[in-house]
Amino acid sequence: MKPWSKSVATALVILAIGSFPNVRVLADENSKTKLNEVVAQIQTLEEVKTENERLVETRINEIETIGQAVSVFQDRIGFLNEEKAAVDERVVLLEELKPTNLLQAAVLTIARAYTVLDEAEINALIHGELEVYETYENQYLHQDTYREIEEALLLKRAEIEENILQVEALMNTEMGKKEQYTNEVTEAQRVSEETNVTLTALSVEKITLEDQIKKEEAVRKSTTFIWPTSGRFTSPFGYRIHPISRTRRMHTGIDIANSSGTNIAASQNGKVIFTGYQGSYGKLIVIRHANGMETAYAHLSRISVSVGDTVTQGQSIGKMGSTGGSTGSHLHFEIRKNGTAVNPMSYLK
Repeated sequence: MKPWSKSVATALVILAIGSFPNVRVLADENSKTKLNEVVAQIQTLEEVKTENERLVETRINEIETIGQAVSVFQDRIGFLNEEKAAVDERVVLLEELKPTNLLQAAVLTIARAYTVLDEAEINALIHGELEVYETYENQYLHQDTYREIEEALLLKRAEIEENILQVEALMNTEMGKKEQYTNEVTEAQRVSEETNVTLTALSVEKITLEDQIKKEEAVRKSTTFIWPTSGRFTSPFGYRIHPISRTRRMHTGIDIANSSGTNIAASQNGKVIFTGYQGSYGKLIVIRHANGMETAYAHLSRISVSVGDTVTQGQSIGKMGSTGGSTGSHLHFEIRKNGTAVNPMSYLK
């Protein structure tokens, strides 16, 4: 490859990768997407359930209040009907104070035998106790007095009947509300029951997905390699001009630059087989993985693990530095297969 072609390729790699994201463990995205959907559904249904419970509580309280109001209306209607019955009885009793025929009326007129009532006595016959009529037994009222009392009684009965209609209308309105609220409670309870069934099923599905994701992550942590740190991609795998010796040498890993102290993480589950200072590698960690794979982390400023430690993918194992043959703070990262360095870009996720 021509020198300029290699430079262009390196630049394209740098542009494509950019600044690497923070180290993270990946799981199957479909499972995670599905889990997020299930969690969102559970949250929505929990809100529906809470709203239904709130509605049921509110409506039950309102139904109780309506029941109390209806009881008051019924008592009022009962009282008004008693009043109406009393007026009707007064009308009947009043009829007994009326001359039975024209001849009797003429005789009473000539004899001036009509009972004369003052205003208080008239009001007593209209509004007083029924026993008042007993005091006028075998007495007769002039037709003018009779009509005055009769018209007042008929007007009173009409007012009572109108009052009864008004109270019945109010009661019917409340009864309509009660029926509506009762239906709403029934529907809300039905929805809550269905919601509970669905929530139970979704909760089981959530647990299943969480277990599935854990298993997928466990598999990924043991079979895939993740970026061990964040920073700028500064040197690819392959032959290059060595930055210190200025000679063409094989670069057996990739370089990622960042400030000293940047976290370094295990690229895959494994067991630490070397920690210490090793020549141009400086402070070095080597981790052995399954299937004859190893990873190496060089130029560290700090080593946080020991030989024999079992590490998991994403676990912090050290800090970035510039020890050994280095011109600045960076991580030299290698992947080795059966002891031979291979291009990490073919394995990193």
